[in-house]
Amino acid sequence: MRQVGRYHIEDPAKIQGRDDVRPSDRNPGGLRLRYALQALAEARGCVLIPGCGAGRYVRAIARARPDLELIGGDLSLTALREARQRHATGCYLALDAARLPFGDCAFSAVVFFDLLEHVPDYRGMLAEIARVLRPGGILHAYVPLEAQPATIYRLLEHSRRFPLHRWKRDHVGHINRFDDETVIRLVWEAGLEVRQLAYSFHPVGQLHDLVDYWQRERQAGGPGWLPLPVVRWVTRAIFAVTWRLAYLEDRIYRGRALASGLHLTAIKP
Repeated sequence: MRQVGRYHIEDPAKIQGRDDVRPSDRNPGGLRLRYALQALAEARGCVLIPGCGAGRYVRAIARARPDLELIGGDLSLTALREARQRHATGCYLALDAARLPFGDCAFSAVVFFDLLEHVPDYRGMLAEIARVLRPGGILHAYVPLEAQPATIYRLLEHSRRFPLHRWKRDHVGHINRFDDETVIRLVWEAGLEVRQLAYSFHPVGQLHDLVDYWQRERQAGGPGWLPLPVVRWVTRAIFAVTWRLAYLEDRIYRGRALASGLHLTAIKP
């Protein structure tokens, strides 16, 4: 999927993964990285990271696990150029996650973050991941749950004032929305055994997301009565609180209720 709505994967303004993240970071990015590293604790050899964007998590895992051979992949050539510029020693390939250019049983682990919601053939993508994993190989994924009951995403599903789903489509290319039961079922149907689940991105994180995409829409020329300098000031003021508070919220409460993020680890039998 190269373009949907106002989103195009080669638009430099839409590229994700430029910033760095470390396991010690007290924010949702650091939390996602720690879950991934825990899942990879027994992994050896070659690890594939599809949907890597500009390489944030490839760089982070490479720093934490220099013994692993990492391959980052993305459909966006613009993102891959940035990834190589930021990580000259990394291996980055142009690829379609639903048609992986590797032989069977090529990887000891596959890790992806925020990818399933972008891929038209998400069932094909999971089947391809199962194909390229060795027996005993690990899948670890972070999936946003934008169809999960009792979340801001479901509350605003039909909102005209805050059309969050359209904003996410237009600014980052989200074309699929999942709840946790659907994701778990899809992974099992692909032939992988789900071993561990964890939840995050509870109400404060969701509020942060709403404000983020509201300001993106306004910056892109969307309607609103607040002047853009005020929009930027309001956003910075809210973000100063919500990003760290979202992390604290997820550290205190890791339950399924009110969560909109799923960390899933599965094994190929």
